Parts: sequence; structure tokens; C-alpha cells
Amino acid sequence: MWKKWWPGSLKNRMVAAYVLLVLIPFSGLCLIGFNQIEQVLKQNQIAQNSREVEGFRSDLLDLTGLMTRSLILINQNPAFEQYLSGKGNESYHAARKEIIRNLDSLANSFFLSTPSVYFTVTDKSGNAYFNYTPRQAMDGGKLYREILELTGGGAGATYRWQEAPTYVAKDIVPGDTMLTIDSLLLNEQREPFGSVRISMDHQRWLAAWARGGSRQGSYLVARTDGGIVFRSAEGTNMPEPLIQQLAAELKAHPDKTVHYISDQEQVLYMASYLSSMDWMLVKKISLQQVFADTNKIKRNVFLGVLLLTAVFIAATLLIASAITKPLHKLRNVMSKAADNELKVTLPTDSYSGEILHLVDSFNVMIADIQSLIYRLKVEERQKESSRFQILVSQMDPHFLLNTLNMIKSQALRNKDEVTFEICVSLGLLLETSLNTEVDLVPLGQELSFTEAYMHIQNTRFSNRFKLDIRYDESLYYTLVPKFTLQPLVENAIIHGFAKPKPNETITIAIQRNESQLLLSVADNGQGVEGARKESPSIARKRKGIGLANIRERLELLYRGGASLELLEPQDHTGTVVKIALPLLISEPYQKEENTHV
Repeated sequence: MWKKWWPGSLKNRMVAAYVLLVLIPFSGLCLIGFNQIEQVLKQNQIAQNSREVEGFRSDLLDLTGLMTRSLILINQNPAFEQYLSGKGNESYHAARKEIIRNLDSLANSFFLSTPSVYFTVTDKSGNAYFNYTPRQAMDGGKLYREILELTGGGAGATYRWQEAPTYVAKDIVPGDTMLTIDSLLLNEQREPFGSVRISMDHQRWLAAWARGGSRQGSYLVARTDGGIVFRSAEGTNMPEPLIQQLAAELKAHPDKTVHYISDQEQVLYMASYLSSMDWMLVKKISLQQVFADTNKIKRNVFLGVLLLTAVFIAATLLIASAITKPLHKLRNVMSKAADNELKVTLPTDSYSGEILHLVDSFNVMIADIQSLIYRLKVEERQKESSRFQILVSQMDPHFLLNTLNMIKSQALRNKDEVTFEICVSLGLLLETSLNTEVDLVPLGQELSFTEAYMHIQNTRFSNRFKLDIRYDESLYYTLVPKFTLQPLVENAIIHGFAKPKPNETITIAIQRNESQLLLSVADNGQGVEGARKESPSIARKRKGIGLANIRERLELLYRGGASLELLEPQDHTGTVVKIALPLLISEPYQKEENTHV
């Protein structure tokens, strides 16, 4: 059995013997040894950097603990309640002087000496007291209302951490945001008599900590939703899927330091979690730096092996040249066939005997392969066309059944224009869906399908929905895939407006961008996350095929030349679906009049 796989030529046998008996065993042993060394280095790096990241987290927790303790001291100081609630007889200026004195005393206390902490205290009348130079005039009433809203008027959380816009003078705090803890000041009856904001320049503190940390690697502080709070070096980033993965693991084990090795980036990530701010503290270590010496040794070993292999092959070629020389020229010519995608044939004039038979067989084989490739391409295109028609035919019949039931009930009530208009709209949709010979339709016709669908839905839901279409009339004959807009409008109604609200609007915006046609379908409904929370039964009852159907049809029609994006605004109100297509404009044509059912 082994003879079947053993090379027949002398040259190939010598090469095979060298590869099997020398090259493969030696290379395998080297790879095993280097892999074991790298595993030991990785474990050492994980242990070392785990302690460093944990120290980073501990220092930041100590700092936030000091800010929280200062908040408690302010709340427990009776002087603040006396001056802020107006129980004393002091004038405003006297009260202000006394409050600022207390704030300065607190700021200069032993546990808040480094870094600088900035205090802002307000009363219910809108007066603000602070121990710093503000960037602009301080609106105490606005700040009090903001903190009142954040803490739920004292009924919810007693304090709230956030990244607030910097309000301290730029020459003192150059950054755009500050780490802030906000709280209401409550009397014994749990009634607010003022508010307090304690802030620090966290960017400066994080930068100082990073400079004092290990030189190996860079530091990153990220929110679990993907936002970056701090990076120790320009260009330090994390992939969005990795942030979500580490965030999920850290939230499940908040006191644990986790690690992740990215083989694609050749990077070791160490991460810890700070639950009060919902931050991840991350250290990013390049494995190329860690394994620099090992890789250098590895390269030298493999270069030596390659050099020995080259010497052996050269000797083999010299020894076997007398045997292989007659076939050398034929081999070179035949190798060009692969480079030219099998579009070449070998001339037969220069050959005779067995070589001539070999060349003739090669030419016949090339011709047969070319014929087979052509047939395969034709068959593949036919399969894709059939698949496309199947996708078109999958449009959800649930809508049609509901519409027919509605027509019956309307017919019983007022057998006139309402029923007639519904029948016209439904007939247009049915006629289009049954016409499987057309994949692309003019934009104007596609909009007519969508308006017909909306007419039926508004009849069903008593004109709840408003459809706003915005496009240039010059794009009327632009070709778009059939049933592209209607499934998106249906998704907006089923998912976005599952929970009724005032002024339910679906906006279709179409515009031209050079050689592309841009389609946008937006609604002001409850958004993707809202739909998942408010209407989970819809997803269980009916598996939607709208977006997947459209995306797959776009791929079949345009072969990567089109795209579909599902977006959600930052405030989670509404959903936007954007489609980009190649711009194809057909010539206007006349069509015989049709009568719809």
C-alpha cells in the first residue's frame, strides 16, 4: 500500500526521504519545545500583569472611597444644614464664607491631599458654593435640579457616579470630563435641603498611574457599553466584540481579574471591573514583545533548517539532472497552464513518442476542464436564480391572511369605498408577489407597493400610522429589488409600534450618491431593545425573515455591491435601516392597463 504513495522518480525519493526522516522530526521537536517555552512565558505574564491590574483597581477603589467618605462628612456636618437650609440668622455672604471655609478644610484634610478634589454645594434656592475657579458662571439652581433628577429626589440611590463635563477652569483641569459623585443633602426627616457635587480630574490621575506602572504594555479604561474613558497611548484600542465579551465575564465575576489572548492581534488582555462606574480596567500587552527573544531564536533555527534543505535539494537536483533533463522543458511549459487559469494549450510540433502522447492527453484534459468549469458556472447561476425566486416567494403570508379577515369584517359594515380601496391595494401586492419573472422593478413601482401596504394597515389600525416619503422624481425609474421597502415598513409596524404611541411615523428617504442609490427607512417607535423588552411574544410567535431575506437577495443580485445596516439612535428611540445599492436607471416604458382584483 505504501508503494502507491511513494515517489517514483529518484529525485523525488531522495527529497521525500530527507523530509520524512530529517526535516519533519526535527521541525516537530523544535515546535514542541518552542511552544512549551511560550506557554510558560504566557503564564508568567498572566500572573505578573494580573497583580498589576488588581493593584490598579485597588488604587482607583481607594480613591473613589475617599470621595465617598468626604461626601459622608459633608452630609454629617450640621453646619451645612444650618447655612444651606437658612435656619440660622447669618447673611448670605457670611453663610457663603463659612461654607467655603468648611469645603477648604475638607479639601486640605490628610486623606484628600492628592489628587485635587473640587467641591460644589448648592441650596434649594439656587445658590452655589465652591472651592475652585469655574470655567463659566455657575448655575446653582440648574445643578440642584440635575442632581435631584439623578438621585430620584432622595427616594432612589443616595448618590450617583458619572463622568460629567468639566466645569473647573481650563488652566486647572484641561480635560473635557471629570469623575463626579453627586448626592442630595438630606435632613433627619430625609428631606433635601441642598446638593453636593464632588469631582476630580480622573484623566490626570489615570495618566499618572499609567506612567508609574510597568513599561511593558499600555493601559485602557473602557465602559462596558464600548466607550473609551482613558488610553495611556494614542492608538490603544480594543475590538468592540472583545469589550462585550470581557464585560459579560467581568459582570458575572466582578471581583475576578480575567485575561484573553488574541491570536489575531498577538496581544494579551488583562481586565478588571469597577462596578460603581461600570468601567473595565484593561492592560494590553504585545506578545511580540514578550516573545521577542524566543522568536529570534526560532527564526535562526528555522533559517538553518531551510539552508540545509536548500543545500540538500541543490545536491539532489545535480544528481538527478541526467535523468530528469528530458522532461524539464515539458514541465515548465505545463506549469504555465495553472498561471493562465487553464487557458493555454501545449504545441505538439516539438514532441514525439511518449512525450507527444502525454502532451495530447494534457491538451484534451485542459479542454475537458474548461468545458466542465463553464457548465458549473451556468448551473451555479441557475441555482442562484432559483434560490432568489424562492426567497421572493417567502414573503410572509401572515399579513395577507390578516388583511383578508379585515376585508370580510369591513364588508359587513360599509360595503363601499373602503372595501374597494383595500381590494385594489391587496390586488396590487398579490399581482407583484406572483410575478416571479422580474427581480428588479422601478423605484416608483416599489413605492406604490409600499403605499398600498400602508393603506391596508391604516385601514386596519384606524389611520394610526403616517408614511413620509422623500425622494427626487428623477429617481422614479431607478431599479431596485422587488419587495425591498415593504418588509422594512412591516417590521417598523410590528416591532417598532407594537406599543401604541402618539404620532407614529415611518419615514422613507431616497437619494443618489454618485454611483449609489441610498435608501433609508426610519421609524420613531420603541427601538430594537425596546421591542425585545416590550414585545418578546412577537419573536416567539413569528420568526421574521424580512431583514435576512432582503440581505440575502442583495447578495445574490449584486455580489457584494450592496449593503444593509440596522441602526438605533443613542437615545434608543426608533430604528433606522439603511440600504446602499448600485445606481441602475431604466428607460421609461409604456405598459398596458391592468385591472387589479
